[in-house]
Amino acid sequence: MEPTVARRCHMLFGGSLLLLTIGIGYCVIVGTCLADFLVVIAGLVLGWIGLFYCVGSGSFWG
Repeated sequence: MEPTVARRCHMLFGGSLLLLTIGIGYCVIVGTCLADFLVVIAGLVLGWIGLFYCVGSGSFWG
């Protein structure tokens, strides 16, 4: 995998984990989950985009 592709993969997965950690952690600590529902959804969407991008850009395909 090229270094720029690997860097983008790390940033996509890192951003996804950060959003999920903030959204779920806030829900657990504060107890209100409706306010951060969009944060969790954004983290899941970013994670799926990262997964498809990284698998599609992998060097094992060619």
